[in-house]
Amino acid sequence: MPWVDRLSEPEELRRCIRDLVALSTLPAIWKDYNSRQIADSVAAALLSMLNADVIYVTAPGLRDEPVADVVRMSHTVSIGSSGHIERILRSASRGSREQISAIDNPFGTGTLRIAAAPMSFGSDAAIVAGSVNPQFPSETHRLLLGIAANQAALAMQRRHAEAEQRCLVSVIERSSEFVGFAHLDGTPQYLNKAACELLGLSGIEEMQRLNIFDFMAPHERTRALHEALPMVMGTGRWLGELDLRHFRTGEIIPFLVDWFRIDDKRTGHPTNMATVSRDLRPQKKLESDLRRLNEALEERVSERTSELAEALERLTLEAEERTRADVRAQKLQLELLHASRLSAAGQMAGALAHELNQPLTAFTNSVNAGRRMMANDAPHRVDTIRDVLDEAAEQALRAGEIIRQLREFVTRGETEMRIENLPDLIREASHLALTGTGPHGVQVRLSFDPRAEAVFANRIQLQQVMLNLIRNSHEAMAQSEWRELEVVTARLDDESIEIAVADRGSGLPNDIVEHLFEPFHTTKVDGMGLGLSICRSIVEAHRGKLGYEPNCGGGAIFRVTLPAPLER
Repeated sequence: MPWVDRLSEPEELRRCIRDLVALSTLPAIWKDYNSRQIADSVAAALLSMLNADVIYVTAPGLRDEPVADVVRMSHTVSIGSSGHIERILRSASRGSREQISAIDNPFGTGTLRIAAAPMSFGSDAAIVAGSVNPQFPSETHRLLLGIAANQAALAMQRRHAEAEQRCLVSVIERSSEFVGFAHLDGTPQYLNKAACELLGLSGIEEMQRLNIFDFMAPHERTRALHEALPMVMGTGRWLGELDLRHFRTGEIIPFLVDWFRIDDKRTGHPTNMATVSRDLRPQKKLESDLRRLNEALEERVSERTSELAEALERLTLEAEERTRADVRAQKLQLELLHASRLSAAGQMAGALAHELNQPLTAFTNSVNAGRRMMANDAPHRVDTIRDVLDEAAEQALRAGEIIRQLREFVTRGETEMRIENLPDLIREASHLALTGTGPHGVQVRLSFDPRAEAVFANRIQLQQVMLNLIRNSHEAMAQSEWRELEVVTARLDDESIEIAVADRGSGLPNDIVEHLFEPFHTTKVDGMGLGLSICRSIVEAHRGKLGYEPNCGGGAIFRVTLPAPLER
């Protein structure tokens, strides 16, 4: 081979051996270099060994390092042309496969010969050398260029592999998981720090005297040997729960074990087995705590449910008792209202006898007169007899009307709430109230607002209120010189109407006004003190209000406010 023959010259051979030795020493220097520093070092060495004008090295950045692009030029090349040279050589490095090319010399006249050696990263990684020497590149040059490219690539890859290994070791050592691997016969090769702490092992020496089945609780070894290990060797993996033991305390520790096989990538034969296992004690404790909490919660819910059921039963019984009490109270209220009306009727009894005596006496006289006329057989007096009988019939109707009004007032039955004509209701109550009050000479004036003619009420109950108020006013004016009673209705607004009963009596003292509507408070000698209390109850049952105020001219004013009925 021609280039080998040239190396037979002693000087050339010594130079080649010297350069090869220099290249072989570079990896030791590159031990702590990054990719760019390695590229710069190899470029500087080749610039001298090849006596080249320019060396360009490009290599990909590894991990977080930038791309290594380095240009080295001899002193004969102008520094200002470095950017242009770098672009030319970068273009030459693309797809390089130990190619040789020539271009016009960018430094001056002549031709720049270029040789490239690819680096084993793929892509465009390469070392490119350029020289104006017409003998460049010789076979020796190409040999040195190829060896340098391989050495640089190996150094960069070794550095990358060591960095990856350091990261992996750091992750494994810092991991809280149980990480370890062993020979196929079960002899441990490595346990990380967490694994040694979890098993209570002091170090590698103690570990190597054991077998992986010694790590397991006695009751788990048979299952691991006959179930887990065959699956690892057969399928490559077993995942399940196993109990391991602590060598110092003897504590049984549950682990989630991921047990897998490691195969040789070239032959496919198994070489080792490894595990990444997790201590399940925190999870077991959490599950136990959750179970206890759940049970306690269920117990409390059960107790609370029982308490609520008992409370509901008590409330139901109380509601039923309250309902019965309300029914009894309603019955008593009706009895009280009826008794109040009977009391008022009793007070009017004497006057009613007088009222009924007049029409009944006139009726009797008219009937007797007609009978005498008929006994005297006086046919010429037929018209007179008819008039007498008509008068008798009128007096009988008058007596019947008085009895009807009294019977309607004192009846026990209650009519339903309905729309009533307020003026008619007040007139009837006033007429009934004036019956039996005696010759007090009271002047009664009724004044009705046409906008307040209708009221939604129980007719008998509202008449009872009006009768009590009007009779009280009559009695209050028994000793007054100015006896005037006024009943006035008015529409207050769209939602309410008012009935005012005003008298010119003596009025009420302050100590009575404070307890005016309370039961058993009265100014009457023979009174029970229930009239105004019952009146207020009736008015409030109609969703209204009953109030008192002194009359500015002397006397009292009682105001009954009731809801106005809907337009429909």
